[in-house]
Amino acid sequence: MTQKQRLRTGFSGETKLLPYLIAVNLTRRCNLKCAHCYLDAGGKDESITEELSTSELCNLFSEIAEKAEGTLIVLTGGEPLLRPDIGELVSTGNSLGLRMVLGTNGLGLSAKIAQELKVSGLQGVGISLDNLYSEAHDQFRGVPGAWEKTLAAFRECRACGLHVQLHTTVTHQNADQIEDFVEFAKNEGISILNFFFLVCTGRGQMMSDLSPEQYEGVLVRIAELQRNTKSLMIQSRCAPHFKRILYQHDPQSQFTRAQGYDGGGCLAATHYCRIDPQGNVTPCPYMENVAGNIRDSGFWKIWEESSLFQDFRNPTLKGRCGSCEFRNLCGGCRARAQERFEDFMAEDPTCTWQPAEELLPESVPVTAELPSGDLDGSVEWTPEAQKRLKRIPIFLRGMIRKRLEEKALQLVHGLAENAVITPDFMAEHRKQREHELGIKFEERSL
Repeated sequence: MTQKQRLRTGFSGETKLLPYLIAVNLTRRCNLKCAHCYLDAGGKDESITEELSTSELCNLFSEIAEKAEGTLIVLTGGEPLLRPDIGELVSTGNSLGLRMVLGTNGLGLSAKIAQELKVSGLQGVGISLDNLYSEAHDQFRGVPGAWEKTLAAFRECRACGLHVQLHTTVTHQNADQIEDFVEFAKNEGISILNFFFLVCTGRGQMMSDLSPEQYEGVLVRIAELQRNTKSLMIQSRCAPHFKRILYQHDPQSQFTRAQGYDGGGCLAATHYCRIDPQGNVTPCPYMENVAGNIRDSGFWKIWEESSLFQDFRNPTLKGRCGSCEFRNLCGGCRARAQERFEDFMAEDPTCTWQPAEELLPESVPVTAELPSGDLDGSVEWTPEAQKRLKRIPIFLRGMIRKRLEEKALQLVHGLAENAVITPDFMAEHRKQREHELGIKFEERSL
């Protein structure tokens, strides 16, 4: 098993490779006509006869929850709000113990709908905004007036207490606005800003991508912003070599696997997959390689037995990715390799790094389900603290657990007593971190 494969461990000691995040494309229909759409989404009146039905989706959520309660389910599209059953889907998943979130363009998020979804159990929403100039955003998204409606959606969601993320796709048109997006997010009260990097699939095949040198430059700027911005969490998505850049600048960066953060690199087929509107299961949204279809086979059978997913979990990387000393932290983008070389094990064509000869030491494996032990055998977790730990997003759980245990051990150093982690201790640590970073954390945030 490679370092890239994280295991959830329970009290029984049993280990399983489970998804942290599953994206569900509910529909290909959309009320925008985005130039970069990986799904090549059609009009809002496009036929819905092949879409997974409400009952099929609810059965899927039930199956997922049987083995992986707490998994983050991202309902996306197309535009997911075009599904009239969106509230029922959110409510069903939430009742099963799944963490239901929405990925949307925001055009349909009125105050009424935002409040209804929150009542149904929606825990957060990611809203896409791709340019700070309204005309440029509307042109990119293909519909006049989209910018104003999207901005209103941010504010309606915040007003009703929904956790909001800003999603921005980095292109030639907005690469010079990276720093401005950070200021915009802070001014709008947004707590997480995700910069997505274009993968040239779907309609995006016709777009020119950033050059590798431009990628590197933008990622370095994002890393700098991440280090220096206390009131906002800033992340880069669909650019695994961001983790290499973070490590190069700071080996102690909390956002790499080396420090226990399990959202690093690419999670495709190891802790993440996508299900398209027809039920096909793929490693990620940008790949058409199909592992199976949930209409023909159970989700867990596909997840556990697919030969495609096994290849991802035990990769034989080629080119520079295969010899790179950072492959445990990064691994490169398999979708871009597939698109450029028709081989998903090929090197990532967007990375400029020239590998050295020696592989960096692998990070210490982190179990993320529940604390089955501590760093040196002298930290105890109360049952209430264990329950609270489960409320933390899975990919952050190992890192937070590690920090809490280190803090607890520091407090009892030299004293004739064991360290005990309680909910009060966790709350105090959280307040300290909020004060240090100038940001308000949400335990069930995205």
